[in-house]
Amino acid sequence: MALHLLWDEFRSSFVKSLEALPVSQFNESWKTSRNRTRLYEDTILEPLSRKMGLNYKKELFKIDYTFCRKSRNGTDVPLIFIESENVALDAEHEMRKLCCLSAPLKVLITCAEWSDIPGEWKNGGYKELLTRRWSEMISAHNSIWPQPALTGVLIAEALNERLRYYSILFGPNGSIEKESEIIFEVKLR
Repeated sequence: MALHLLWDEFRSSFVKSLEALPVSQFNESWKTSRNRTRLYEDTILEPLSRKMGLNYKKELFKIDYTFCRKSRNGTDVPLIFIESENVALDAEHEMRKLCCLSAPLKVLITCAEWSDIPGEWKNGGYKELLTRRWSEMISAHNSIWPQPALTGVLIAEALNERLRYYSILFGPNGSIEKESEIIFEVKLR
């Protein structure tokens, strides 16, 4: 299985799901963390798994979401583990959980003050800090128990009535495979 192709398909399908939503749904989703979780759970991820031809599982192994492919004997085998944490600075547990699991692709969906454009965030944004933190976690786990998996992170950022989603992809040893980039943007209200 071509891991990068799995990530590309997941990411592009995620973006298409975002593009299909009305702005009013983003406005509603950004009112509370629970609303945002429901957006991922009910509106985006379950239909996305069907589009990818995979079986959707919620809270499998206490993982938020899992996309599986049926084996010849009917066993659902995880291909993508997905964790969602509304606060990126608090996502260490979720990232470590992903590092401990075996699947070709692991995805963290989170929210952060991500942009590093001067003046956008008082603190300058958390892109550099979080990228380094996640890279180090993946590297540490892989140094003890190597896995040929990719870890993608989707970061939502709401600023000045604008919602952006960024993506970044880490290789098995924590190196950056695909740099952070904006994959979706919508004006709120």
